[in-house]
Amino acid sequence: MCTKRRGTINLVRFLFLVFLLLPPASLFAQVATPLTTDKNARISASLSSSYQFKSNLDGGGDASIAYYGVAVGNEKSLGDNVGLGVRLNYEREEYKFSNTNSFLVPNPWGQINRVGLSMRLGYKLTNQWSLGGGPVVQYAGENGAGFSEALMYGGIVSAVYRANPDLTIGFGAGVFYRLEETRLFPSLLVSWKITDRLRLGNTYRLGVTGPAGLELSYKVDENWELAAGGGHRYSRFRLDKDGPTPGGIGENRNWPVYARLSRKLWATLHIDLYGGAAFGGQMKLQDSRGNDLNSIDYQTTTFLGCNLRAGF
Repeated sequence: MCTKRRGTINLVRFLFLVFLLLPPASLFAQVATPLTTDKNARISASLSSSYQFKSNLDGGGDASIAYYGVAVGNEKSLGDNVGLGVRLNYEREEYKFSNTNSFLVPNPWGQINRVGLSMRLGYKLTNQWSLGGGPVVQYAGENGAGFSEALMYGGIVSAVYRANPDLTIGFGAGVFYRLEETRLFPSLLVSWKITDRLRLGNTYRLGVTGPAGLELSYKVDENWELAAGGGHRYSRFRLDKDGPTPGGIGENRNWPVYARLSRKLWATLHIDLYGGAAFGGQMKLQDSRGNDLNSIDYQTTTFLGCNLRAGF
């Protein structure tokens, strides 16, 4: 049974290797789309919620996760070829463990808060080529975590080529310090309008996969849209300094695959409903220096979510 499950997980990971070159977290949300060069500023906002249903943990017990998020962004032209984007977001993850025997402690963590601020400066070199880059800082910690110990920060750069009005491709990269580790993330950027109704591209809406992954969408009419996609979700955070693992580090990662139904409510307001399954789930507990204490796999589980977004 265990061998069969490992084979299934390895197959899923192989099928989604392409997503390893896509943005792995909301840190890349502003890299993918060209900044506005209009004189008027553009403002965007989103409000989201999702729930990952109970999943059995290897070694005993189960866990479920509720996600909530809100984000606001602003883009403004600084000249004919230069634009500036700023994004502020807050996310909350609520973990519920039950009958857990897998970890060294019964309830390794509970409520996680994230506050992120990112800036991007974009420059249009030619009608085809654009460059972008900027700093990112994020707080990610359980209630009671030390503020300075829960900070993650780094920078991003990107180069985007507009091959024709229907196809834009590019590449981005970021280097981040993430709680006792430094990582380099490559990022493949794509926006391909295959037909008037069909589009392939990165997904950036605040939701279960954050902005990570790849999505194929179909525009049914002016008000309705269908889509399917997937990606890699990776959450890392500092733990309560007075908790069971004082000042430790928690991780949760999986490979979500989802279907989405979207409806335009008004000219500037949309709602997204989505559901899917999370494969290859793993949770990890580390000490305050980033040394592994426990690494636990969890079984494939389902999730549902809703996202409300607006642009002005």
